Amino acid sequence: MSGYGGQPPSGWQDPYDPYGQQQPGSGWQDPYAQQDPYGQGYGYGFGPPGVPTQSASNGSAIGALICNIVLTMTCCGVLAVPGIVMSAIAMGRVTSDPESARNLTMWSWIIFAANIVIVVVLVIVYFAFLTSQGSYQTTNY
Repeated sequence: MSGYGGQPPSGWQDPYDPYGQQQPGSGWQDPYAQQDPYGQGYGYGFGPPGVPTQSASNGSAIGALICNIVLTMTCCGVLAVPGIVMSAIAMGRVTSDPESARNLTMWSWIIFAANIVIVVVLVIVYFAFLTSQGSYQTTNY
């Protein structure tokens, strides 16, 4: 072998090339490759680099559904019911309309976060009201 870029000695055959010394750039055709219906030069089943090949998942929608249900069960769910509805619809649309499912899941998480903020603000206002009422107590003797 003559190193990088050199020619292999005569009679040498690549053990990983079952067709001899045929390279893909020299008119070589893969007998197992199927035609690309879009003419992009990619084999069947493969897209251009960077395109996700994984199917859509509804894990985030399930998480949003569970979190909104927990808020409803703890009686802290001012907006939890719309969050439950949106995440349930998103779970149903994962396979048929993934973009809509992502948007609905995003909005159900936004509703969950807004609900948490509203509950925290209400608790702070409630405790502020209680402490302000406690300092103005008068006693009648």
